Amino acid sequence: MKDRDETVKRNVPRFRKQPGGPCKPYPFLRYQDTHRYMEGDFLDILESGAVDLIEPCHEYKAFIHTANATKMSKFSFEVVRFAAACMNCRTNGTIHFGIGDRPEFTHGEVLGVNVEDREAFRTELKSAIDTCFEGKNRTAAHICIKPPRFVEVLNRNMTLSDKYVIEVDIEPRSTICEETIYHTFNVKKTVWSKRKVQQQCYVRDRVGCRNLLKQTKLITCANPMLEYERFVALMAKLVQLRQQAEECLSSIKVHTQGSQLIQTITGGSKSLDESSFDHYVIVTNKSHPPQLESMGFLIELNPFVVLDFDPESSKHGLHHYFTQHRTVNSLLPQEYKESPPVEDESRSNQPTSWIFCNGGYENELPSDIDRWSKEKGHSVEAVAHLLCQDVLPKKRVLVVFLLLSTVSNEIDPLVKTLMTFFQELKGTNQILCICDCKNGFTSWRDKINVQRRIDVTGRCVYELNLAEVNDTILSLSSKHQTKHVLSSVGGSKVFLDRNFENSLDTLDVLCVNQCVGQSEDKLATEEDFYKGEEVSWWNFYYSEQPGSTPFIKRDKLNFMVEHIPDMCSRRRACVLFNLLHAPRCGGTTLAKHALWILRDKFRCAVLKDRDFEFPEVAEQVVNLLTYKNEKHLPQVPVLLMVDRFVDKEEVLDLQKMIEKECMKKNIQSRSAQVIILNCMRSESADEIEINDTIFLKDNLSDNEKKLFEDKLVEIEETHKNAQQTFDGFMFIKNNFTSVQAGGSSYRTMILVGILVTIVNLILILPTWF
Repeated sequence: MKDRDETVKRNVPRFRKQPGGPCKPYPFLRYQDTHRYMEGDFLDILESGAVDLIEPCHEYKAFIHTANATKMSKFSFEVVRFAAACMNCRTNGTIHFGIGDRPEFTHGEVLGVNVEDREAFRTELKSAIDTCFEGKNRTAAHICIKPPRFVEVLNRNMTLSDKYVIEVDIEPRSTICEETIYHTFNVKKTVWSKRKVQQQCYVRDRVGCRNLLKQTKLITCANPMLEYERFVALMAKLVQLRQQAEECLSSIKVHTQGSQLIQTITGGSKSLDESSFDHYVIVTNKSHPPQLESMGFLIELNPFVVLDFDPESSKHGLHHYFTQHRTVNSLLPQEYKESPPVEDESRSNQPTSWIFCNGGYENELPSDIDRWSKEKGHSVEAVAHLLCQDVLPKKRVLVVFLLLSTVSNEIDPLVKTLMTFFQELKGTNQILCICDCKNGFTSWRDKINVQRRIDVTGRCVYELNLAEVNDTILSLSSKHQTKHVLSSVGGSKVFLDRNFENSLDTLDVLCVNQCVGQSEDKLATEEDFYKGEEVSWWNFYYSEQPGSTPFIKRDKLNFMVEHIPDMCSRRRACVLFNLLHAPRCGGTTLAKHALWILRDKFRCAVLKDRDFEFPEVAEQVVNLLTYKNEKHLPQVPVLLMVDRFVDKEEVLDLQKMIEKECMKKNIQSRSAQVIILNCMRSESADEIEINDTIFLKDNLSDNEKKLFEDKLVEIEETHKNAQQTFDGFMFIKNNFTSVQAGGSSYRTMILVGILVTIVNLILILPTWF
């Protein structure tokens, strides 16, 4: 009993019991990232003035000695003052409440504050903005001052405390602020007065905010407005610097981490059903409640073992979620070591061994980071050794480090566990790290480098959020092949909700897995197309199946699928690519073929009818653009095909409407967000191909003639009465050939078409009598 009491005392957190380590601030302008602070750690960024206008400046407020009666007014006063200073200096910034700013604390120390009503803080801030800013300045302030963010604070033993760090981000974009000087009125630390008696003009001055309109000894009595006037005169230059900084930020960053995830999680097979790995081992830490909505992939992987370092996992964490879907054996490390499970031949029916590595099960108390190595580290190392050497020695195993919280200490249990698996597996080839945000990855990589010079960058997925990780992995399973899938960043995938898809009633959305898991009469589909009906997605799908001749690839196709992705670098929200074609020469088919090939790189759609109202079309196009895609820059662009417009001015009107909708949704045109593929008929065969315009003429190249002939051979082998059934195909093939051989004009095609029709009528007339 005495030993237990001593253990309890050791695990009760006390204020500043042990010095913490450095930690990163919560990512700027983010709200759902897997980031918590730990009490006693300290932010590794000092309070500062403007740095490069994009990197946020920071200001700290302890906020722990503020009386409840004045807490709201104190919060509002500090936010408005700080925000006005950042907006005037055109610098991003974050003000933190619950972070030490006095000599009695370590500078930047995480203290946390008790928050009883989050909504009260949001309401108070909105009211303060309305009171302290006037006219257009008030509107701009509401846009630049972001809602308060409440970041949870953990105790030293990784359990949740009741405290938060309150943070407010300021982003004075050049398109919002322009050359405005932002004055505030009656900023007080007590009660807000409705009388606007005195105005202030705050700027960032080193680590604080200063009012330029407040007369001080530094300002001469002869001209008290001198410094203020100098600041106003420099505003145009400051705006220019902000614009330049935003342009540098807008450089397109391309990654392929979705493709990397697919390759690694399946061992190269690109299918979970045929995965190269026999088993998966998951190592994870403390989860956030919203993350549990994106954990279906964990159920699909059906891990052999989970090493869980969250002491509250069984209450409201990953263990609680997992047990609602799968059978588990819950164990402590010592229990697993003493009686490891025997591998079952039926992998799908074998329960997962869930090992609680830092207490939280059977009255085992959690340990803080400093004590974990002494109290629990050895038993976890023994489990890793047992798995690699005894339980699964001859099996292909992938160890997945699922980092649901930021690892901010080089002696964190997960860092120690990675080192153990690195030694047991002799490298990182059988290790994959999934981080929910880039900041979390950076911290993880740095902590590993401190312990040992191991570069895990190539084995880490960190540019994708958990929803994208989840949908990408699930899309690799045959169980989910009937769900429609859209492309997302870096080759990842997201599921397309049917209700959302139905709401896009002006668009025919082309999914990445179009036709997969469905069925259609192949011969009938081909017959319809070669009789002259418009090409369907099924035609492309069946042409890619084993044993089929590939769909006829027109010469212009290669240029289109190479040039269209290059248009993403344009600095306009919506750009236009024109495919002009002679009537009945396959222009629509060529355009759809390009969409089919590019559906992995773009979110592709076809406008169903050109008579739809353009504002409605634009809204739905932008909704498709932003669907599960809001947090990424650049976003996965939309490739929108429009067909049969008579006047190009109409297409330009649609382009402008889409750009207007992008601006309305606050989507900046740092790169092309929507590419319109305009498929339009043109009678002239002498069009000059310039810039983003190509022309499909009414003749065939030698290469195209050969492809048509090969396809005709296939048709004659697989279909009866090919000459009669596929008169539309023969019409196209024969007339393209005649034109190339010296046929006079498009009228020749019409005459031959009429002749073919008459011959067919003569052939079928006897059957009518």
